[in-house]
Amino acid sequence: MKKGKIGFALLFLVMCFKLSAQENPSKNYLVIGVFAVHNNAIRLTDKANKMNLSAQYAIHPSRKLYFVYLLVTDDRKHAFAQVLKTRMDTEFKDAWVFTGVLGANQETPAVKSTPAPVPAEPVVETKPEPPPVAVEPTPPPVVETPKPDPIIVEAAPVVVEKQPVVETPKPSGKPFYFKLVNSETGSEVMGEVHIKESEKASQYQAYNGNDLVYLNAPRNAASTYLVTVSAPGYKPVSHLLNYKTPEGEDITIGTQQEAILTLPLIRSKKGDYIEFNKVFFLRNSSIFQPQSKDELDGLAQLMKEEPKYKIKIHGHTNGKEDRDVVSMGTSTNYFATDPGNKKEKATAKRLSELRAETLKNYLVSQGIDGDRISIKGEGGTMMIYGQNSTLATYNDRVEIEVAKGK
Repeated sequence: MKKGKIGFALLFLVMCFKLSAQENPSKNYLVIGVFAVHNNAIRLTDKANKMNLSAQYAIHPSRKLYFVYLLVTDDRKHAFAQVLKTRMDTEFKDAWVFTGVLGANQETPAVKSTPAPVPAEPVVETKPEPPPVAVEPTPPPVVETPKPDPIIVEAAPVVVEKQPVVETPKPSGKPFYFKLVNSETGSEVMGEVHIKESEKASQYQAYNGNDLVYLNAPRNAASTYLVTVSAPGYKPVSHLLNYKTPEGEDITIGTQQEAILTLPLIRSKKGDYIEFNKVFFLRNSSIFQPQSKDELDGLAQLMKEEPKYKIKIHGHTNGKEDRDVVSMGTSTNYFATDPGNKKEKATAKRLSELRAETLKNYLVSQGIDGDRISIKGEGGTMMIYGQNSTLATYNDRVEIEVAKGK
């Protein structure tokens, strides 16, 4: 192929790719709920609109789910800024940013009015005259040719071998489902469920909330378990569960005969307080993991859009013991280790201060006035999960307290 033809082909492919991207551009949506049931999306949209939040919903083309959202924008930083503001100012504390393509916007279907029927004019029937009778000629006789007898070929029988059915062994014990929900919105909440024999028991079984689990019978005479729940941003909840006869208004039976225990959770912090969903640190360090950048950029953008806001950054750690830590040092890379990092022995309180300080310095690097930001190290005094829990890494965090200036 000649060079001219190759160049034309490449140019054609590039143009097709650009046209495809223009036809199907990704957007950033501020999502407050996702539903498989159409009516649920309509109800949440209506509720949010009554709160003057300008909600809409659209279907995800491939997942066939209805996304209820408050904002759609090309500006990713603005989207994350507004999702943080939504968590802080409204009951939708689990709002998040979806980046992708949704179907056409939809509204609550309107009831169409049917026009009144127009009376038809009376029809006068006219009897048609009978058609003339035509005399057809007599057809010649048909001579049939005898057909040969069909040849029947018997097929050999097909032998189908039956595959043995391998049954998955059923776990021992009885099935339970611990449903963790937001007490205000009814939406599911991520959390950890601890099962132990009594309040004084030192050992417990840990499970993720909203999962089917099997429990063996407790060893105590009352046949009860103490169920406690830990979830980020929510007050702890305890429930005494009767293993033999689980019953009550908060218990239903599911399709697999599992006892579904619904545990409504109450937000531990209300008002002007921001919690992050995906801001994490590298282990025993004040350096952010790369996926933290979007939400941190959203916080910086929010402070630019709201110049009267002042914030206090609270740093936290998992546990109270001293440890070897890595801090920023002279590095300016907030999202990866670097030769300029500093290694030191530090208390838990010192590490929590370093984490708050790192976030402050990052915001300043993004153009935020440092006088609008204060910091406090909490150490390991305010853990939201047990130190040895499977979700203990969520104790390593920063939280934002907001003061709205006048």
